[in-house]
Amino acid sequence: MPLNAVCQWPRLTPQPLANTPYQPLCFLAPTSPFCPVPLPMRHLLASALLLSSALLSACSSPTSTTHTAANTAVSDASATTSASAPAESSEPQTAMPDISSPEAALKAALEQNILYMGPFTPYTGSQARIYGSTANGCIAGAASLSDKGEDFQQQRWGRNRHYAHPLMLQYLADLRARSAQFDQPPLVIGDLSQPAGGPYAYSNHSSHNTGLDVDLPFIFVQPRLSEAELNNPRDNYIVQGQTVRESFTPEIATYIKLAASDPRVDRIFVAPMIKKHMCALYEQDEYNGFLRKLRPWFGHRAHMHVRLNCPSDSPECVLPQPIPEGTGCGYEVDSWFLPPPPKSQQVAAKPKPKKELPAQCPLILLQYQQQ
Repeated sequence: MPLNAVCQWPRLTPQPLANTPYQPLCFLAPTSPFCPVPLPMRHLLASALLLSSALLSACSSPTSTTHTAANTAVSDASATTSASAPAESSEPQTAMPDISSPEAALKAALEQNILYMGPFTPYTGSQARIYGSTANGCIAGAASLSDKGEDFQQQRWGRNRHYAHPLMLQYLADLRARSAQFDQPPLVIGDLSQPAGGPYAYSNHSSHNTGLDVDLPFIFVQPRLSEAELNNPRDNYIVQGQTVRESFTPEIATYIKLAASDPRVDRIFVAPMIKKHMCALYEQDEYNGFLRKLRPWFGHRAHMHVRLNCPSDSPECVLPQPIPEGTGCGYEVDSWFLPPPPKSQQVAAKPKPKKELPAQCPLILLQYQQQ
């Protein structure tokens, strides 16, 4: 009999979440009235043993500390679909700014030198919880995104890749509405996360673990895509090396700017030439703070990889490394096109340590695997 470990999560609509009935995980509250089917005793005992072990391990360590979104910053070293993202700094980064109202969000955007235009759905909390980083973590209580009856469409690169933190679904709903206000065609949404997050199997994703990442391809629903086109997506490469292709239209430049001009966004990975072209278009603008969030990295010629900051109500969410000050234009982006140093000067890469998921993740992932 499948393990009914998680309550059914309602489909999220682009509305504030204050009254959304997100429900707790049953294995953490098995007597909850939201979870009418009790867990088998063996799973309750396994849960208790795992949680007890994690607590004893943390308490017995002389260096253990309380990890919060305000004081935790580790290298989120693997951030893209094709390679690991660079560690950019070792200084702590501040947590998500106040986005509990449109007014607060607008203020946060201006503090980032961003001009936010369009509707904004405040985030007032949810029952979803994130553990670990986008490259090594999981999520309890992820919500699913569906394009049924909607104007946007979802690519299907694989099974069960349409789950996200409620904050991400709010971001995407607002981005679709804002894009429509700029006369953009309906959007196409790529990979999000799996039902409980965690590492992707049989995929070159090295992040997308916590429901805070989404791939947005540089194509639109114009015309509407067939099932075959959604199940077998075709890439629209808008740059090639140091060449900007004709497919890098003003429409797509506006789309990238809108996606980055949001206080919820931590960073967006794009190909180096995309960043350079966006600098040429917008660096002289008064509100050019969004350029700082565009981070050049290999691949990402046919899509942008959007990553949100940790939500304020997930204290175990690990923050990424902070982004350097400035727009990142000029020498910083130009350095991506310099020839590599001679082989004699190259330092051998150190082997990466094996990742260990946060203590909460194995059980969370197990609940979904046994359904």
